[in-house]
Amino acid sequence: MSSAVPARPLALFLALSAALASSNPAHADFLYGRLEPAGSEPNGDSTAVDVSSSGRTVVFSSSATNWSSLGSDYHGDRVVAVDLDTGAIDIVSATPSGTVFRGESPVVSGDGRYVAFLTYGSSYGPSWQVLRKDRQTGALEVASATAAGEPASNGTNDNYVSMSADGRYVAFDTGAPNLVPAGGGTQVFVKDMLTGAVEMASVRSDGSPAGNDGGTPAETASGGSIDSPTGGGACGLVPDALSGSGRYLVMSCSTAMVPGASGGQIYLRDLQANTTELISRSTSAPNGSSAFAYRPAISPNGRFVTFQNRGYGGLGYANGADSAGNSGVYLRDRQNNTIIPIPRPSAIPVDDYDSCGLTSVSDIGSVVMSCLYNWSGVSRFPQVLLFVPGAGAPEVLSVNGAGQPGNSASGYTLAVNASGLSMAWESIASDIAPNDHNGASDIFVLVEESVVTDTIFADGFDPAPTLRSRAGHFQVKPVMPARRADGAPRD
Repeated sequence: MSSAVPARPLALFLALSAALASSNPAHADFLYGRLEPAGSEPNGDSTAVDVSSSGRTVVFSSSATNWSSLGSDYHGDRVVAVDLDTGAIDIVSATPSGTVFRGESPVVSGDGRYVAFLTYGSSYGPSWQVLRKDRQTGALEVASATAAGEPASNGTNDNYVSMSADGRYVAFDTGAPNLVPAGGGTQVFVKDMLTGAVEMASVRSDGSPAGNDGGTPAETASGGSIDSPTGGGACGLVPDALSGSGRYLVMSCSTAMVPGASGGQIYLRDLQANTTELISRSTSAPNGSSAFAYRPAISPNGRFVTFQNRGYGGLGYANGADSAGNSGVYLRDRQNNTIIPIPRPSAIPVDDYDSCGLTSVSDIGSVVMSCLYNWSGVSRFPQVLLFVPGAGAPEVLSVNGAGQPGNSASGYTLAVNASGLSMAWESIASDIAPNDHNGASDIFVLVEESVVTDTIFADGFDPAPTLRSRAGHFQVKPVMPARRADGAPRD
């Protein structure tokens, strides 16, 4: 392939390598492609992507039946794991005997060994339940369970799951009577898969549970303080809620969780110290943003938290003057006690400020984010962008071989690993990967070569290699030839 890597994202890749104190950051090789079964395109949608902290394992939910001969007769969503280091494909939502069943919203442990995910209407419990799969032993365990191992009596919420890097702690939210005290509404819990203990995480600083679910976050954001909670409203769970150690959990809560806070804020629960911290605050807004804050994500090391906050809310202007310079995403550095309003991407018109939302953040504070992008001057599709602290405004990642943003939505789900050098997202654009004719949502990866071996990325993706795995073949379809961060071709 003859198309070159766009220069502007390369500058950010160079900044990523520099942030990691690479001995030779200008020579870092970044590899970009679409995940495909060997010999064909996925014949169904692939969504809900996550990346292990190591950056080597990518998991997602897919209705495609041709990832593997295992479960090829099952026509529903299943959880797929792809090992970028060995090329192996694993159908995760399968019993030890090989029966594939429904699996959605997967998250993966740091080394790729454990995958937690949602399943519905299975033998593991009523309605939606959260399972954890040990990919090494094949064991399946119910994570959405009491300390005695009883599954959530009326199931869990059907949105997200979160898990610590070692796979020991799994977070879920439920209003099941066998887990939540009477009248307690929906709460967030963390299950210790080693001891069986279950701890409520949606807890105020005084130790009381979050208010009952009194409506949507927007409807209850103005309700009540911790001293007199009148608005109610549960706390919401996100995929990047748990830190790598499992000690910290971030959540968006409609009611105040610390004294004096306003409604609709981002909080961090320290499950070791039993404290609750207000995240969406600043020197000028010590009691929280005056705009509703939501969609938090925490870095694996627990240092950084990102969240969406449209309308400024007293948290700062990226351009120092007005909201027109804001992307709508903020980055809190808990170590330095600072908050950064991430700038509006230069490619996004001024009138579209605050158009960014979903994020994933690395241990160095780099942020992969989804933003509405006016790519054609008419149609606005979400695109995936990368922000590196100190490197200026975010730049578009979800581009084709000519360096242009994709022709449809990218970034409904996305992820970045601990080092910031392995990124993945879903996209329904048909012009990013060559010969994309499946009309489906696909998974794209952007990986620095040091994260993986050259096994599946041999010869800079040109041609795309094919390997055998336990379940069949695997290939990465290249978007463009691999290039170094200084723009030169690979050696």
